This record gives sequence, C-alpha cells and structure tokens, in this order.
Amino acid sequence: MDVEELLARAWGAVEKAGIPEPLQEYAFREALTRLSGQVSATTPPAGGNGNTSGGNGGEQPAGEPAVASSLTTDELFAKFANESEIAVADLERVFYFSNGEPHLNGPRSKLGKTTSDQAKTVAIAMTAAYDYALDKQAPDDIVRAEAARLKCDLGGNWARTMNGLSTVSWVGANRQKQFKTKVDTTDALKKLVASILGQPAE
Repeated sequence: MDVEELLARAWGAVEKAGIPEPLQEYAFREALTRLSGQVSATTPPAGGNGNTSGGNGGEQPAGEPAVASSLTTDELFAKFANESEIAVADLERVFYFSNGEPHLNGPRSKLGKTTSDQAKTVAIAMTAAYDYALDKQAPDDIVRAEAARLKCDLGGNWARTMNGLSTVSWVGANRQKQFKTKVDTTDALKKLVASILGQPAE
C-alpha cells in the first residue's frame, strides 16, 4: 500500500466512524498507526529505533515508522531547501519534522499580528513544506490541526479565510479539502521565513 492510499484509508475510517471534529486529528493518527502496522511486517516495537527529530507536535509512539516520508530529516530539509531556494539553516529555524511530518516552530506571535494572519501563515508554510519536502498536497485536516496546535484555529471563519488565500489553493470536496502550491507560493514562503526570522525582505 503506498502512502497516498494509506492516508486515504485512514481518513476514510475517521469519517466513517463519525468522530467529532476536535478528536479527528488524534483519531486520524491512530488510524495511520494501526494501518501502517498492518502493512509493514518490519514495524519495530515501541521504544525501538525512535527515528524522530524532536519538537512537540509528534503524537505517534517512538519507534513507529514515518508515514509521511521515508527520507531522513536531513534529506527532507535538503529537498525542501532545494525546491524552495531557502537556506537549510533558515528552514530549520522555522520548521521541524516529526515522524516525517512537517511542523512549525513557535511561538505563534512570530507568525503574524492577528489570529487570521497566523492561520494564513500556517496554511502557506505547511502547503509549501508538504509540496517541496514530501511532494504531496497538504490535507486540510492536517493544516488545521497545526493551526490548532499553535492556537490560531479560526473556528467558523476557517473556510472563508482559506478561500481568500491568493498564494496557495484550497481545493477539493467538502471535508476532503487539500492545499496546493501555486506559482506565487515560493515567493510567499520566502517572505514568511524572512519575517519570522526578522530578516529584511529581499
């Protein structure tokens, strides 16, 4: 089973079970863990190789295989830097990878002045990270979970704000939305990284 099919089956299981929205991220990760264990005969036991890169966003037990990517953290950052044309050192100050999945470093105050600005930053940054590092579209539930983790989820205003983004696309059927990069995404990411790090804009 490839990664796309694994993610689709996990999300389908969450939807079929009718999990309440606040618990969907946890349920999705649990489904991924269980499904990945079914298709991998070499899954190490908890406490095995523990191939994580730190940070506070990973909820899978240590030793579980990375579902999002088989690349190492260094390889992910190298690919991310190559495709975004941003230095690895700068990306490492803004992002981290946990179990092969990208996350943003805090605090959220660096992501924008308002909650809306912060949510937009999360959406653009996560969209770019998924595309440039993982060659994938960023699922809406994953992006929103990251916004919630950073305390900038917009609640009922989420859809209206995401529809208004101009540098990434928010597409797909209801409850199956995904974020896709556009021509302007790279420039938008460069500006975001410079702003977060307090660097002058190019």
